[in-house]
Amino acid sequence: MNNAERLKALAATAKQREFDHDFLAGWEGCITWEDAPVRQPMVYPRVFVVEEEDVLAYNRALGETDPLFVDPAYARDHAPHGTVLVHPVFITTIAFWLASKGSPMSWIRTPGARNPFQRIEVKRRLEVGDRLTMRQENSDRFIRRGKPYITTHATIIDEHGAEKAEIWATLILPPTREDVRRFATV
Repeated sequence: MNNAERLKALAATAKQREFDHDFLAGWEGCITWEDAPVRQPMVYPRVFVVEEEDVLAYNRALGETDPLFVDPAYARDHAPHGTVLVHPVFITTIAFWLASKGSPMSWIRTPGARNPFQRIEVKRRLEVGDRLTMRQENSDRFIRRGKPYITTHATIIDEHGAEKAEIWATLILPPTREDVRRFATV
C-alpha cells in the first residue's frame, strides 16, 4: 500500500474522499518554476463550502478538545453563530483543496516542491456554511543560493465578496519538467 492509499483509507469526509492524495500521479501536468506565471491574477473556478463535517474532522485531527470546536450540540448553544468554530489554520486545507490538479495554482502540488515560508492573515472568522473561492497571483520568481523560488499571494473570499484571509507563500520549485520527472519517478 502506498502513501496515497494509506491517506485515502483515513478519509472521514466527502471532501477528503474526493481529494487526490497521490501528488506523484499526473506529475507531467504540474507547473514548474520555469513555466509558473508571474503577475497574472487568477480566480479559481472551484468553490469550497465549509461544512460541519469538514471542520469537525480537522479540529479533531488537531487534537482540539474545546467543545466549541468539537461538540456540535454544545456549539449550537454557546458559539457566536451557533456552529462549531473553525480553526484558523483550516485555511491551508481550503487552499490545497482549491489548488487541485488542473487549477491555476497546481504548482503547490508539484512533486519536489518545498515550502520554506508562508504567512497567513485571517481577516474574518471562517464559519460553517461559508462558500469560499480564491484569487491568487505569483508576485515573484527568483533564484537564491542556487534554488528556484516563487512567491505567491492568495486571497480567500466568501460568497458576499468579503476577504476572509490572505496567504503569502514562498516555495522552492523544481526548475524544469525534467527535474520534476526525476523526483516523481525515482
